[in-house]
Amino acid sequence: MNDPLILDYFIATVVVEAAIVLVLFIFCRGKLKGFVEKIRELTVKNENLKKNEFELRKEIKNTKSALEDVESRFGKISKIIQGFSQIAQKNYSEFFDDLLDLALSVVPEAKSGSISVIDGKQWKFMAIRGNGKDAGKLKFLDLKSEWMVAIPKITVVEDISKANEKNVPKVYSNMIEEAVGGHIYRSIAIPLKLGNDFIGNCFLDALSDIKFSESSKMAMENFAVLASTFLTLKKLEILPQLSINNTLREIVNFYEMKDPVTRGHSENVAYFAVKIGEKMNLSPKQIGDLYWAAIFHDIGLISIPDEIARKSSMTKAEFEIMKIHTLIGEKIIDPYDHLKEAAIVARSHHECFDGSGYPDGIKGFDIPLLSRIVSVSDLFDTLRKNSKPGISVSDVINEIKEKSGTQFDPEIVKVAIQIFETVKK
Repeated sequence: MNDPLILDYFIATVVVEAAIVLVLFIFCRGKLKGFVEKIRELTVKNENLKKNEFELRKEIKNTKSALEDVESRFGKISKIIQGFSQIAQKNYSEFFDDLLDLALSVVPEAKSGSISVIDGKQWKFMAIRGNGKDAGKLKFLDLKSEWMVAIPKITVVEDISKANEKNVPKVYSNMIEEAVGGHIYRSIAIPLKLGNDFIGNCFLDALSDIKFSESSKMAMENFAVLASTFLTLKKLEILPQLSINNTLREIVNFYEMKDPVTRGHSENVAYFAVKIGEKMNLSPKQIGDLYWAAIFHDIGLISIPDEIARKSSMTKAEFEIMKIHTLIGEKIIDPYDHLKEAAIVARSHHECFDGSGYPDGIKGFDIPLLSRIVSVSDLFDTLRKNSKPGISVSDVINEIKEKSGTQFDPEIVKVAIQIFETVKK
């Protein structure tokens, strides 16, 4: 064989193999680069999924917590309303004992409590609950009225004994702690009034290092309003005449007074609704039912946290919580036979004529008549009170017209507009 030929063949073979290897390398390198990019892309997607999962779990946890808070608020408010209805007939001295028992029953963190009032130049304990000895002797202490600290609003007081050092002699503070059965870590202080005049305090005491929940503090805000109202009426000896309607109205007024935008809203809705009802020739009983239904249509909002109820823009989860106020409103009112129509309206006043409303998604004439009237009255008052400068009543009426047939009953809108056109901004 010729050695040069072998050498040429060998070189050619090496060159071909090298070319193949080079081609494979270039090809694999491109594929490898694409594979690496794919891994990077999948890694980013995985991280985003983990982040989304974390946010979703967080939102679910927050929603669950908010729903539990709503349920707790509802339970406490219902208990307060029912409790005040039961103690209305008690005499003045028994009234304080039952008042304190009611407050303690809705604040589980408190294990003791007291109610004391100013009587002339004296500070008197009217009721006291605790596990200590001789709790009743506090009612006979010689306490000066100037020793009592006037609490202007619901306040959590840390270590009441220490807080009272400047006003109350130490011996009396010790006697109070002995009576309740232990050291008072913190208290919810609830002011009591006769009309606008401060007359005393209700203290609910935690005997362990536990914080008062927001639902307990909110419940006591409602309790304070009702307690002061009942005390005033009891003093005037007209409490037996107080109906459950007026008790519930106090709850509505308390909620609405917290915000200038909602202040007087229910009364306005009732006014418009009644005018529409009269224009539609409803019977006197229907007009009466319509009035109270409008007054109580949003009573369920007292169980919705303010940070949700007063938001102009809500997340999907927050809106789901907000929608529950219709069901809660129904539950608050439904126990009272004479308010059955109002309970129905509380549930269904956010239903829409085209079926897109809540909570049941009913439509057309399946929506109760009174609910259809309250619904349009509700939005009209809300829009005119929330409208920006330069927005007229005519603009609001035009928006109502645009929702005729979708949100509202077209026939009721026609009647309502005649009423709304008489309103000045």
